[in-house]
Amino acid sequence: MKKIALFGGSFDPPHVGHLAVVDAALRQLDIEKLVIVPAYLNPFKSRSHAPASLRLQWLREIFRNEPRVEVSDFEIAMGRPVPTIETVRHFREQAEKIYLIIGADNLASLEQWSAYEALDTLVTWVVARRGGMDIPDRFLTLDTDMPVSSTQLRQRVEHHIVPAAVAEAIAAHYR
Repeated sequence: MKKIALFGGSFDPPHVGHLAVVDAALRQLDIEKLVIVPAYLNPFKSRSHAPASLRLQWLREIFRNEPRVEVSDFEIAMGRPVPTIETVRHFREQAEKIYLIIGADNLASLEQWSAYEALDTLVTWVVARRGGMDIPDRFLTLDTDMPVSSTQLRQRVEHHIVPAAVAEAIAAHYR
């Protein structure tokens, strides 16, 4: 049985909080592979700050030396917002079990996700802790509570919270 974890998001820009989630997932979950899926455009947002191709490039640079991590262009290649259910169904062809990693900040709107009921039957939910939020017992958790968000990062790029491989590119892009 092939087990994978999917970790989607805007990654606009990627930061050490995302790295902490990946690290915890690789250590804590019984998976062969973790697939990072940057969104072309988050279905709940009207725009991204950095172009999808640049966010994909940053992620591939960050994880280039991690053999258990794949950075997928599936959603970006679609050229449109892609509901998570569509992404899960795509990767379901490659795996018998899928863990879906989300941030705790997504819990409040989870039932608003496209085809939530169907999605709930296809995945094992994994929630990355954030901001001390309570997480219901039905979810697996990753202890990664990093006090950083992409929104905060765009407001002030700080080299200690951005991987060195992309710090200068991010700083130049968000000036």
